[in-house]
Amino acid sequence: MLRAILSIVAGVVAAFVIVMLGDMLSHMLAASSAGAPPTDMSDRAAMEAYVEGLPTTVFAVMLAGWTLAAFAAGFVAARFGRKGVWPGWVAAGVFFCATAANLLMIPHPVWMTVAGIVLVLAGGWAGARFGAKGAPAA
Repeated sequence: MLRAILSIVAGVVAAFVIVMLGDMLSHMLAASSAGAPPTDMSDRAAMEAYVEGLPTTVFAVMLAGWTLAAFAAGFVAARFGRKGVWPGWVAAGVFFCATAANLLMIPHPVWMTVAGIVLVLAGGWAGARFGAKGAPAA
């Protein structure tokens, strides 16, 4: 059981590392096109205005990073947990909750919210399935 718990933690950590790298890339793209983000992140109107000025490329990079991160969370947890797909689904579920919180706290276009939910769920499911498939028996 300890192995499964540690694999879930490792999967979530892997996901957040991937998200940080993707966010760094998307911030570089945003800075070159939309300028600096608002200094007060709690000002929803300023955040909405900033997000509206971002090019679609920024959102596409973020979606790709979220999808890859969800896949990695599921894959790492299932592969190293050696208990089938469930550790991968738990890790992907934790990452999904973090993604949902992000979508609720920071304004995003509706299409990105829908795509983010679908792609994170699909990426986590696929990662867990692929991770469990190649995992050695416990």
